[in-house]
Amino acid sequence: MKNRFTTVDIVASLSEIRNLCGYRVNNVYDIDNKSYLFKLSSKDAKAVLLFESGIRIHTTDFEWPKNQTPSGFTMKLRKHIDNRRLESARQLGVDRVVDFQFGTGPAAYHVILELYDRGNIVLTDHEYTILNVLRPRTNNDDVKLIVKIGRASCRERV
Repeated sequence: MKNRFTTVDIVASLSEIRNLCGYRVNNVYDIDNKSYLFKLSSKDAKAVLLFESGIRIHTTDFEWPKNQTPSGFTMKLRKHIDNRRLESARQLGVDRVVDFQFGTGPAAYHVILELYDRGNIVLTDHEYTILNVLRPRTNNDDVKLIVKIGRASCRERV
């Protein structure tokens, strides 16, 4: 059994997920502190996307148990992407990072999923200004980059 997605797995998964472009977000649920379900629907179909930070992403038909009370991160996702259309899903280069765009123009939001190391999920606005981060890093962490809410994401600074 595979523990983590490779770049090839992400390409294969995205080819299926791109069929969901145009679907609207009905709701977002957290399964645990790193796994999220995105319920999507169109006029005649429904789908559920599973995001597992650092591990995998794919559609699912399994009825996952949901937390009784949503986390603060889940509430922030709901606030910004609820009822928005999934416009695009793309892999950033050959990295194990996927950018999902919900909505268009200045009303667009991006959910960026990192599928390496411990992973992370980042919510940004249309200009890639970070609105929320699943796992914020602090000065005490042994990292070279500190993510701060309200700042442009790394992708924009490059």
